[in-house]
Amino acid sequence: MNNREYLIHILLKLRSIGIKNEKILKAIEKIPPHYYYNIFHGSNEIYKVDVNEVVEIVKLLELSLHVNSKLENVLLLGFKYGWFLVLLTNFCKRIYGICNNINQKKKLELFFLNNNYNNIYLSKGKQLSSWNKVAPFDLILCLNINSFSIIDIVNLLTERGVAILPTLSKSNSIEIIS
Repeated sequence: MNNREYLIHILLKLRSIGIKNEKILKAIEKIPPHYYYNIFHGSNEIYKVDVNEVVEIVKLLELSLHVNSKLENVLLLGFKYGWFLVLLTNFCKRIYGICNNINQKKKLELFFLNNNYNNIYLSKGKQLSSWNKVAPFDLILCLNINSFSIIDIVNLLTERGVAILPTLSKSNSIEIIS
């Protein structure tokens, strides 16, 4: 399967589970996750992204846009290679991200600078307080399990803001709470 066929596979999978937002689908078509990965890592090999992971990310984005279609400030935590940050540039005025380590931050900043993504801002750490100065946020999206206080999160949101976070249920399965 070549890159274009893999993109079609991703788009068909998204449509089959009910993703109908054309703006989201066009944004994914503009910079598919596997193209992004190849550009980011300087590789010509076809990188097979986890389609189910892309589906979950897109579902979260669609839910977020359904709740608030005008996203000014967005805070994202728990991302891997930055593709979701780039995808968000199509829907948000400013995207703030918290990187797990300084190497990831430097590599992403260089990539964003070289590719003219001027509305993505990064900090290193694991604390929400990294971006207190630019709060409030219309959307806080965390892609990994954390121990943030709900009060701390609510204090960083706008009046119509939404936070979407994974949590571990009593049966040890991961659930998404909003």
